Parts: sequence; structure tokens; C-alpha cells
Amino acid sequence: MKSKNIVIWGAGRIGRGFVADLFQEAGYAITFVDADQSTVAGLKTAKSYSLLKIMGKEETTESVIKGYDILSASDGEAVAKALDACTLIAVCVFPTVFESVAASLVPELERRALAPNSACLDLLVCANINHPSAKLRACFEGKLSSEAQAYFETKVGLVDTAVMRMAIEASPEQKAKDAFVVVTNGYPEMPVDTQAFKGAPPEVKGMVFVKDMRAEETRKMYTYNMLHALYSYVGQSMGHLFVYECTQNYMVQAIAEGAMEEVSKALCKEFGYSAEEMLVWKAAVFKNMANPALKDSLTRVGGDPGRKLKRDDRLVGPALLCRKNGIMPYYLTKAIAGAFRFVNPGDESLERMKGHVSAKGIKSAVREFCQLDQELELIQLIVDQYQKIVDGKSLREDWDQVALVTKAYELGFRYEKTIKGCAQCTLAAFFELTGRTDANLFQAASALSGGIAITGDGSCGGYTGGVMYMGSQVGRRLEKIPVDGDKVDQYRSYVMAQKLHDKYIDAYGSVTCAEIHKGIFGKAYNLRTKPVRDEFEAAGAHADKCTTV
Repeated sequence: MKSKNIVIWGAGRIGRGFVADLFQEAGYAITFVDADQSTVAGLKTAKSYSLLKIMGKEETTESVIKGYDILSASDGEAVAKALDACTLIAVCVFPTVFESVAASLVPELERRALAPNSACLDLLVCANINHPSAKLRACFEGKLSSEAQAYFETKVGLVDTAVMRMAIEASPEQKAKDAFVVVTNGYPEMPVDTQAFKGAPPEVKGMVFVKDMRAEETRKMYTYNMLHALYSYVGQSMGHLFVYECTQNYMVQAIAEGAMEEVSKALCKEFGYSAEEMLVWKAAVFKNMANPALKDSLTRVGGDPGRKLKRDDRLVGPALLCRKNGIMPYYLTKAIAGAFRFVNPGDESLERMKGHVSAKGIKSAVREFCQLDQELELIQLIVDQYQKIVDGKSLREDWDQVALVTKAYELGFRYEKTIKGCAQCTLAAFFELTGRTDANLFQAASALSGGIAITGDGSCGGYTGGVMYMGSQVGRRLEKIPVDGDKVDQYRSYVMAQKLHDKYIDAYGSVTCAEIHKGIFGKAYNLRTKPVRDEFEAAGAHADKCTTV
């Protein structure tokens, strides 16, 4: 009998297609626990199943998982016996099932709490969300006796994992050969949080022990899962059905690469990844997406957009991370907007989204489903991208102009964060962007900050600085006043300033500092006194508030 045992709670694709593969190769005795009676009966009768790893068109390997036991989750006595014999449990179920799993594990924790010298118990939490262990931990709250709670806190490790191996629907031919076959991309590694173990971490090939699990989870979700969603919500509009087809469309791929570049820069700033590390990572992710043998459908990876648009999920999450780090999420917002135009009959969350758009408009829908509130410029950018889709212009972009716009955003953000003074920071950004510097113009903008002279009741400095710069390039000239009044260029500057004015109204509903403050902070600030300025800074003025304006 094998001395190493693991219980895999959930005999779905992650449990059978990834965790069982790693632990069988490491010599573990495997016991599956599942709530679906037909799955339990079928796997028990079959005694084995095939695992296909399709790494590329010419890179397919097949192995057999065998020698396992499988139990019904309702068979309390048999499950208890299996749990008593192990120190490792892999929880491989949807987060919606965490409550049920926790309830089933409570009796085991109570038994261990009362037994002398009980061993540690580590739970590998294998779910396709960020920080799943926190969600599972919450499911035990209030369900344990004081003794079991003490055991839980000292000897139970909830270990986050990053599941990069993807499983797809097997073909009818593959199912005819083996009803329980699992078809995967064969991704070989599973990052795990080394600091979360309470017992000795298992020696398993492919298990990568990392110290900053939050960084690994975020990188996986914000690149791998992000791209799946982007290809779905952008690629479907081009008539594509599968992920690999999207990688072959140069317009869709340009948007995908743009989004990956945005989030890669944000990940480098947030977690300290090097540019070289991210280049290698991106290449591996794109290679996986381009694998034609996988034939992963857009309706599968894009389904349930209501969940995938949540604030901390695969699209809005990276957009907010970009925003936090001074990077304009231009391409990411194309995918977010595309989700509201996705087509997937029978998708309940999609129907709710489209119903909301019809009843209350796209801006309200973005606020509701993306869980955004004070991020007014991000909301407006998504709305603008949505309108481009409606107008049939989403994929027809002047990429050079987009590069200038995103560069201007980054410069404005950086200057406002470092030297402050919104009007002057707007000017400094344009000076650097265009190479046209005007020291007198910069000095003249000194008192335009904080609603003019930091009183709050005047125009936003970003607005006045923008108007000043445009007027300095295309505006009425003193030397031409005696000639003809220079009215043509005066009105040209009006037209340009009106466009900026209207963009402010669209995003913030106002061009005045106080009203913009109410939208992005929830209150207005009169910055004349230091205590108010300190409160203003603590509220994120030069972190992600005025910097984004």
C-alpha cells in the first residue's frame, strides 16, 4: 500500500486532468470525492481514464490515470476513512461549491482536533479565481467548535494554487474511445503558495513553490484568462468561433498584443517582474492561445460575462491595475466594451447585461456590471469603445494616434504624481510629447491648480492647461490684431477647446474642480489649508484620482 495519499475533492477537469496527473507521477495513492453519482459510478467501473496533453499541432502525449479510488461525497463513513489517511486534500470544485465542501470537512476537523498529536492537514485550493483560499476559509467561519477552530488555525494550511493547465471538451471520437477522457493543453507547472503549508510541502514534479502567490495568481488571471475573454469579446465580432482563429486575425491580434503590453507594464510596476520575465511569459501564453489542436470555443471561454466583468476579474481587474500604475488601458477597454455585445444564446448573465443596456443605457450598465463608481474616466473610455463597436469602428484604428494618446496619458499621470500642479503637469506632458517647450507658458499656469489658486470653485487645471496648450499652438496672435483681428485662428482655438470641454462633460459632468472632486472623491476639497490638503492626499489625490484626470 502506498504511504503517500491525497484526496482530490472534485473529479472534474482540473482534478482529473491536472492534479491527479501530477500526484500519480509522484507516487501518490489518489482518492477522488465527487457529488455527482453518475461520475462516481462511471469512474469506479472504468477503473482508469485517458489524459491527452496537446501542447501543439504535432505535440500530443497520452497517459492513463489508474489505480485510483472514487467515493461519493454523500458516503460519509467512506469519505471520513479516506480523509483520516491523508495529510493533503486538493479542492478542485467551482467556488460556488466551497460551502458544501467545507460542511463535509467540518466533521474531519472536529475528529482531528480531539485526537492526540493530530498531523497537519493542507488543502490545495485549485479554483480559477484569484485568492480562492480566502473564499474557502470564509466557509468555515462559525461552523467549528473552539477545539476545531484552534486546530484549524494552527494545523490546517489553505494553499492557493494557480491553475494554468486548461481542459477543453473532448471530441465525440475521443469520448467514444473513452467516456472519461480529459483533453488538456498539457501545461506542466502548478505554482503554489509555499508559505501557506502547515505540513511539509509535497515533493511533486511540476509543483512550483512561490513566495508571492498574489503576484502569480494576478499574473495568470490578468494575462491568460484576460486573453481568453478578449478573444471572445473582440474575435466573435469578426466571425470567429475558436480562440486559435483569433490569433490568426491581424486586427484582433493587434488588440490582444496591445492589451498584453498594457497589463505587462502594470505587472512589472506592481510586482517587480522584469521586462525580460514578462516577454518570456507572454510568448508562452500566446503560444498556448495559438494552438489549433485545442479548438477552444469562444462561447466557452467568453461565457458568463457578468462574472468575468467583475471589478477584480480578468478584464476590469487588469484595467484598474493599469490605471493605478499610470498606464492607459486602451486595448483592455475594447474587450470590456465588447462583452456587452457578445452573442451566446441562453447565457443568463449576458441577457441581464443587455437588458440593463436597453433599459438604462451603457454607462449605467458599465457601472453596474464592472462594479465601477468613482473611476469616471475609465467608465467613459469603456462607453466610448462601446460606441465605436455600435458604429462599426472598433477594429479600424489609427494605431500611431493611439500610441500618442496612451503616451500622453502616461506622461500626464507621471507628472501629476511627481511634481503636482494639474495645469502645469498637463503642459509638461505635452512639452515632452511634442518636443515643443514654452517656459513662459508653463510659468503662467502656476496658479491654475486646484480649481484656480487651490480654491476649488474654478475650472479644473487639467482642462485649463489643455486649453492653454492648444491655444499656444493654434490661437489668436497679438501681432495680427491690428491686421484683421486674427478671428479665424481665434475660432479654431474655440473649436478645439470645445472638444476638450465636451469630453470633460461626458466623463465628469463638469469642467469645474469642485464638481469633478465630487465625482472622483465623493466630496469637494478647498485646498487653501494644510489639514485639507493632507486629507486630499490621503484620499488618493496623487495616487489614482487627479493623476487620471
